[in-house]
Amino acid sequence: MGDGSLSQEEIDALLQGADDLGASLDIEAPTVDMTAAEIKALRSLSSEMAQSMGITLSTITTAAAEIKVSSVDLIEKNEYVSQFTGELVQITADYTEGAPGKHSYVMSRESACQVAALLMAQEEGELTEMSLSALTEGFSQMSGAAITVIKDKTGKGVKTAELRAISLENASDLTLPEGKFVRVRYNLTSNGNSSFLDEIYEIGVAKELVGAGAAMAAPGAVQQPQAFAKFQPAQKLQSFGSSAQPQTSVGVQPVQFPTLSQVEHPGVTGNIGLLMDVSMQLTVELGRTKMLIKDILGMGEGTIVELDKLAGEPVDLLVNGKLIAKGEVVVIDENFGVRVTDIISPMERISNLE
Repeated sequence: MGDGSLSQEEIDALLQGADDLGASLDIEAPTVDMTAAEIKALRSLSSEMAQSMGITLSTITTAAAEIKVSSVDLIEKNEYVSQFTGELVQITADYTEGAPGKHSYVMSRESACQVAALLMAQEEGELTEMSLSALTEGFSQMSGAAITVIKDKTGKGVKTAELRAISLENASDLTLPEGKFVRVRYNLTSNGNSSFLDEIYEIGVAKELVGAGAAMAAPGAVQQPQAFAKFQPAQKLQSFGSSAQPQTSVGVQPVQFPTLSQVEHPGVTGNIGLLMDVSMQLTVELGRTKMLIKDILGMGEGTIVELDKLAGEPVDLLVNGKLIAKGEVVVIDENFGVRVTDIISPMERISNLE
C-alpha cells in the first residue's frame, strides 16, 4: 500500500515466514542434570536414611533387617524399565511439601512377599490385598524415619502424599518421571534374604534435597552464638562524669569450665540386634472397665459386662502391657486377627518395651 501501512495479506505472509523460521531452528529445552558433587551428597544422605529405615523395619517386624546404599545414578525411563522381566511392586510416596515431586520405592514381587510376611508375622505366601496393606503401613513407618533424617540433615520439612503399594505385572506399568530421573539402589537384607530396593526421585526433587543440605553446611548459614567481650587485664575502670578518677587495674582471669561429657540419649543402640530373638507377650485388648467386688462375685453365666469402648472403636495391641499400636478385628479363616491401623513411633515403642 502507498501510505506505508501493511495489508492483511502482507501481515499474514510475514507471520508465516516467522513460523517457518522457528520451525527450521533445532531448539532444545534446557536439560536439568546433577553434578558429581550433588550425587555424592545424595549418596551420603541416603546412607543415613537407609540406616534409619533398616532400624525401623527391624523394630516393627522383630526380625533382623539391614538396608545399605548400593548405588546412586541417573537413568532414563526406557533404560530402567528394560532391566526388569518379572513382576514388581511399587510403593508410591510422592513428596507434597518441602521438595514436591514424584517419589516412590520399587522392589521385586518376591522381596515384597518376604517383607509382607515379616510385617504380618506369617509364613511367606502369595501377595494379597492384605499383604499390600501391610507393605503400605510398613513403608509409611520407614518413610517417616527417612523424612526425620532429611529434616535433621537439610532442614527440609518434607511431607508425602498417602502411600500406596501396587502390584504390577510388567515394569512398563511403573509410574515414573518422564525422561531422566534419579535411582538410589539399596541392598535390603531381612531374615537371611537379600534383594534390591530402589528409591526413585525426580531430578528436581533430589537437587532440592541436597541443595538444602549444602546451604545448611555453608559457612555463615547457621548463626553461631556470639562470644562475650573479653576484658583486658590491664584495662582501668572509670566512673562516669567529668571528675572521674583512675581506678586501680583489675586482673581478670579466664573462667575455667569443666569438660562436658557426652551423654547417651535413650533410644536404639547398636546392641539392639541381641534382643531380636527374645519372645514377648502380645495382647489384644478389646476394652476395660471397673467393677465393685460385690458385682464381680455376683457374676454368672449370661452376665453382660460393659466395657469403656464404643462399638467399632479400634482395639489396643499391648506388648508386655505396653501399648504399641491400635487395630481392627478381622477374621482369618476360622481365627480372629487384628489389622494394624495406627502405630506409635519406633522410638516410643522401644522405650515402652524397657
